[in-house]
Amino acid sequence: MEREKPSKKEFWAYFNQDDDFYMGLSDIGFRTCFHARIHHNLEIQVNHALNTGTKFYPKRIDLMYHWMELWDKKGLSHDLPEYRFAEQMFRMAFAFEKGVVTDLAPFAPKRLTEEEQKAYDDVLYSMHETHVFNDEPVSDEDLDAIVDAALWAANGGNLQPLRFMIIHESAAPGLFAESSAKGAPVHLVVCYETEGRHALTAMGGRKDVPEESFFSHRNSPLDAGSALMNIELAAAACGLSYSRQTMTDEIKARLRERFRTPDTLHPLYYVELGYSDEPALRLPRPAVRDTVWAVI
Repeated sequence: MEREKPSKKEFWAYFNQDDDFYMGLSDIGFRTCFHARIHHNLEIQVNHALNTGTKFYPKRIDLMYHWMELWDKKGLSHDLPEYRFAEQMFRMAFAFEKGVVTDLAPFAPKRLTEEEQKAYDDVLYSMHETHVFNDEPVSDEDLDAIVDAALWAANGGNLQPLRFMIIHESAAPGLFAESSAKGAPVHLVVCYETEGRHALTAMGGRKDVPEESFFSHRNSPLDAGSALMNIELAAAACGLSYSRQTMTDEIKARLRERFRTPDTLHPLYYVELGYSDEPALRLPRPAVRDTVWAVI
């Protein structure tokens, strides 16, 4: 569909940088800027318009359409998830301009059936950490399901900053010697990647921002915590035991040496995964009303 193209001046003024800036970004940096802008300037606006009938900013679609042209100039695949999602958003936006409203009802939250609720409760209320694992291997299918669950955790600004290392103890014995859990066959390392945040910050005109400020950004502990909860839920749903572990400087140094990780990749914590022959009673939680400070 032919679009009314914004002038380069309009695009650069709205997104702070010119095309040369975006062409000079790494693929990770460009993709981060792309999906962050799609999230804030297209996804939110289109979903709001479809739900309320409110028209969006007249040139917003055209401004975002230029990102698609830049994507092609970068030579990135149309099969990548950010591009496929952007295409879907544009189709809905173009249809809305013609008076066709996409039905978003299938994506609305729904209450679980009684059977589904029982299955959910069985997982949620039986979860507990273990400190002793047996040597039964964990399947690749279960590991993929656990990492996929982590990827669906909420993250600030939709930057998708988390990266993972799946390390089998048999392939790297002793790498996690400080772990308080013994015998885990798999160590899942959760890392925070700051390369995309560097690009996004530079897009806003800020340069030479210290690496530490990205790593300790207010969103990073929220992103990491959301992913951890999903990891534990998915592990429990697979019948696996787990143990969350604090990352030490010694382990970080070993990981950097072993995998030659870039300075922008920060290991945050790791989760021990496997099977255990030692089931345990879970520590009870206080009653809801004993923990609620205020209800108005």
